[in-house]
Amino acid sequence: MNTFKTTISFFLFILPLFIYGQDSVKTHYNLEECIALALKSNAEAQKSANSSEAALLDLRQAKASLLPTLSGQLDHNISTGFSTDPNTNTIVSQNITSGNQYLSTNVVLFNGLNLLRTIRQQAFAYRATQMDEQRIKDELTMDVILAYLQVITAKDALNQYKQQRDVTQKQLERLAILNKDGAVPPGEYYDVKGQFSGDQITVLTAENTLRTNVITLTRLLNIPYSKVLTFEPINQLPDVTSASMSQQHLYEKAASSLGTLKAAQFWKESAAYQLKATRSLYFPTLFLGGNLSSRYSNADQSRGTYMDQIQDNLGKGVGVTLSIPILDGFRRRINVSRAKLELRNAEIDLETTENNLQQQTAQVLINLQTAKEKYLELREQVEAYKESFRVAEVRFEAGDINSVEFLLQKNKYDQANISLVVAQYEWQLRQRIANYYNGRR
Repeated sequence: MNTFKTTISFFLFILPLFIYGQDSVKTHYNLEECIALALKSNAEAQKSANSSEAALLDLRQAKASLLPTLSGQLDHNISTGFSTDPNTNTIVSQNITSGNQYLSTNVVLFNGLNLLRTIRQQAFAYRATQMDEQRIKDELTMDVILAYLQVITAKDALNQYKQQRDVTQKQLERLAILNKDGAVPPGEYYDVKGQFSGDQITVLTAENTLRTNVITLTRLLNIPYSKVLTFEPINQLPDVTSASMSQQHLYEKAASSLGTLKAAQFWKESAAYQLKATRSLYFPTLFLGGNLSSRYSNADQSRGTYMDQIQDNLGKGVGVTLSIPILDGFRRRINVSRAKLELRNAEIDLETTENNLQQQTAQVLINLQTAKEKYLELREQVEAYKESFRVAEVRFEAGDINSVEFLLQKNKYDQANISLVVAQYEWQLRQRIANYYNGRR
């Protein structure tokens, strides 16, 4: 009886955990969820966040360099036989326990503003890594949008191919009956049968393309691939009435909202302050220091206890040190030359980034306009071929045209439908890219 109760209690405890585990495995995503998941889980996004954290640590370290240094030293010695009393410097023959204590501090008063310029350099480097992190996330977002639309395109194309196959199958079933009765030439039947086999192969190829596109998307999301994964379709059609924007306006919006150009600007500023910090090492460095020291020995008990001796033997000191660089194997001069080269490279990167962004925004608008015009033309083409195919299907069933003419019209209509599906999502993609450059996330 107790065993039965234990078994029931075990299943009552385990079952909710099992159900919760099953429900927690998400298998259906929409576009916004995919973007959020990628920004959270993608390896490159996580590494870029770590780079920003590392740059922040460098900045904190640079600021901490302004603080004084403080160090202490304690040593404890035990001597036997003949040894020197550290208090009297006399030779004694006894066991001696002695120790020394030392505490020192040091602060930089002047070093050619090297510390302050290094702080500025690290501050710009930190802001640059933040913009690099934003740039990586911007690019990741666009990659996810592209991969998501490729999945949806492949899914809709697969549905189109299946519908085309079903239409062919319908005609094949009709011709099979007629061919059996000898009511149609055998060639008509076998032409359509061959077309049906081709449609089957096209469906298989489309299914493989869909699975491949899903794998590509899961790689960006950093989640395991599964056949049960599904993605919400985008039912919104492109807005044919959307107003066009100027290339200059799009460039200015992209420059202010995206991290690409900002990162290059901050890296240039960081390199400029690195050069200033390196040049400041030509100047002398002025330090202010202070120290406390004391000692203890049990050889002279007349001086009192350990704490008494520490107080009696306490020494204090304060001083100023001026370090003047004279000759160091030209290391400072070579470091300044390297800093100049790094600044020049940063200026080249900034100029290249500005040109690339200007070219990219121009290409974005060209691609958007082309995708819009292509979609509108294909939409008219589909309507025309739809009517043409309807007429051909009626004439074929009535025996007015042969299978070659029928299949020719069908292939035109099928291809136009597939092209329209691709063009629709291509326009969606180009519009989203333009919106992203325009600062609308």
